[in-house]
Amino acid sequence: MILGGSFEPGARLSQIQLAQQLRVGRTPLREALRMLQQEGLIVAEHNKRPRLLSFDPETIDTNSAEVILLFSLAAAASVPRLNDDDVAAVRNALKDMRAALEREDLNDWLRADLRFHSGAFVHSGAPLIARLKRVWDENQYYLRFLMTRENIPWEKIDDEHETILEACAARNGELACKLIARHIAGGHIALLAHAMPDKEPRMIRAAMRLIVQKPELVMPKRTARA
Repeated sequence: MILGGSFEPGARLSQIQLAQQLRVGRTPLREALRMLQQEGLIVAEHNKRPRLLSFDPETIDTNSAEVILLFSLAAAASVPRLNDDDVAAVRNALKDMRAALEREDLNDWLRADLRFHSGAFVHSGAPLIARLKRVWDENQYYLRFLMTRENIPWEKIDDEHETILEACAARNGELACKLIARHIAGGHIALLAHAMPDKEPRMIRAAMRLIVQKPELVMPKRTARA
């Protein structure tokens, strides 16, 4: 429900209402909320209802940078070890993304997008994959509220996915690492610019400099408003 956008950012959650809505007892609900807190999707405060993450620009910027760094690390470690079946799974996920886009089904597109990127990381090891899932879930929470069909360059995203697929097929971990970093950074900078035009994505740019290390590959800095 959280990742699907059922609640507004920063909303307080009523355990009584949730228990009634989900038809579960208070004990399993509290355990679920505790797990969500550990995963970083809700904030628990003493003597207050748990609340969802708010749209704090610095938090989004930092989360995006964390996604860039961890996804790049996973690609560098995993892509050289991909087998033919792994590459086929990534290719099929891209086909499913294109089909979902034709249907204008954002939920299916996001699920296929997760499969696409996860397919490149299958050999990065269980501890890193668990970490990737946590930051990915938090990132999806933000993306669902920032994304609209009007502000997404779908053709550009598809082209970037195609080049990532080609790097995976070539088992080129170094190239896949940089392509994934550019793909994530470009999309997140564009989304932040659309939703929060006065916020400079400082952490995203710092992460890109660590990975790409070529100024021409880092998204150009936005001109400050007068």
